[in-house]
Amino acid sequence: MPLVRWRAWLPYVTLLALVLPLLVWRGPEQSFLPYDEGLYVWRARGMLVSGDWLVPRSWDAVHYHKPPGFYWVLATVFQLAGLSEWTARLPSLLASVVTTLTLYDLGKRLVAPAAAWWGALLLNLHFLWFSYSRQATPDVLTVMLGVVGVWALVQAEESPKQANRWRLGAGVCLGLGLILRSAMGLIPLFALLPYLWLERKRHRHWGNPWLWAGVGLGVAPMLIWLALVTVKDGWQPLQALVGFVGRAVVRTRQGNGPLYYLWNLPVQGFPWPLLALVGLPAIPAARRSLLVGYPLVGLVGLSAISTRLPHYSLALLPWLSLWAGLGLVRTGWMFAGIAKRRWVAQTWAYGLGVLGGTLVLLTTVLYPRLVAQAPEDVTLYRWPALALGVSWALLPVCWLVRYRWRQVWPGVRVWFLLTVAGPWLTLALLGGMGLVGNYRPEVKAFLQQEPVATVLAQERVHFVRQGEGDEAQILLSIYTPHLGRWYPEAAALPPGDWAWVQPGLTLQPRRRYRVVAVYEGWRLVQARANR
Repeated sequence: MPLVRWRAWLPYVTLLALVLPLLVWRGPEQSFLPYDEGLYVWRARGMLVSGDWLVPRSWDAVHYHKPPGFYWVLATVFQLAGLSEWTARLPSLLASVVTTLTLYDLGKRLVAPAAAWWGALLLNLHFLWFSYSRQATPDVLTVMLGVVGVWALVQAEESPKQANRWRLGAGVCLGLGLILRSAMGLIPLFALLPYLWLERKRHRHWGNPWLWAGVGLGVAPMLIWLALVTVKDGWQPLQALVGFVGRAVVRTRQGNGPLYYLWNLPVQGFPWPLLALVGLPAIPAARRSLLVGYPLVGLVGLSAISTRLPHYSLALLPWLSLWAGLGLVRTGWMFAGIAKRRWVAQTWAYGLGVLGGTLVLLTTVLYPRLVAQAPEDVTLYRWPALALGVSWALLPVCWLVRYRWRQVWPGVRVWFLLTVAGPWLTLALLGGMGLVGNYRPEVKAFLQQEPVATVLAQERVHFVRQGEGDEAQILLSIYTPHLGRWYPEAAALPPGDWAWVQPGLTLQPRRRYRVVAVYEGWRLVQARANR
């Protein structure tokens, strides 16, 4: 019996062993990305500084256009464990782990255990997912709620006696997305419509009051917050929230048209979307309303919103990863001669082999010439690129050994290993070397210089600013340990106090101010006593 239990837990343990290094291994220095990561961190810190957890704010500005759910999460973490890159990114890290394990458990019920395991791993080998799992943003947490909600609905199908409890839990998960990501948080509920409606006679979720009661409970925090801030500030919060959602629906960003995700998803997820196409025909017919309907309806919903950005597609990646897991298993069967269309596996091997061989050449034979002509930063990516190149360059060798020289070895496991080992090692190196996660290294280097480090460690530092802040102000607001007050004019600074002064603001008379350092135009100054 213990052996049986261990085998049941083994897939989860192995997934954890492979995924945790991708999330935890980090370079010695980390720094926040000003937008949007820095904004979430700064506003969450603003809640702690002001003591007002109801109204998101940064200095004199209130921010009602986004719901406060993720600010609450970050502020709670900061209060318990302090503010750092590690603590700020911990919610996303944990959400990524939960999503991975839940996706496997869900996938083994919907497709097959092997395909589900590979699909859960491939999710973490998408660079977009890898990157946002290491950022302090609500995106991965919102995706986790959607995946857990679907998992709970499938659990309700398999556990008739506990079905209503699972439906209630699913509804709560699906409704909570609203307090985290506003209308975008309801995309998972919208994407479930094909499954809920087309299979309503089988699972009976659609007309069950427990599911919709759960959705109501999940939405309740948002409604309660809106009621409280409306009582406090009138209709301004609701107008700001509705206005922001309205602008997102009708305003096109960066020229991204309705077909944006159709090309952006394959490009930023390469090569896994190609595997997803191979796996698509193998999806069980009984589960197509969920496994196909969910991502397709989600894609339509995302495309209908005019603000189309790459990270919005994170909601689709778990489902496309299950397709890719099926595709990887199918190519393995083709490679082994178990399945037909062996040419698909052969094309996969030689296609990735050409890319891998090119990377090997660029990082070895041609590397000296590349170093002489390329920017210095490009050389930092040599070893991650070489790891990817070697792994993929061996795929056609694997094919030749088996089919040209008629050797039994290498088998399917080697085929799988060579496909995923390179991307896994590449992402691990990108994280471990600090190439992902240390987004503004210059700010940390600046703050560690003297006398800046001593002033920040010992003194309370105010901010002198007018109008909108910039990226530098966001970072300085986060990394200044002892925050003072906000002043619109430098003349209002008390004698002897320190402040960051916004670029362009005049310091008159100059003799009253001692400027000790400048970062992107922001001056660290001390107001001298009046003479």
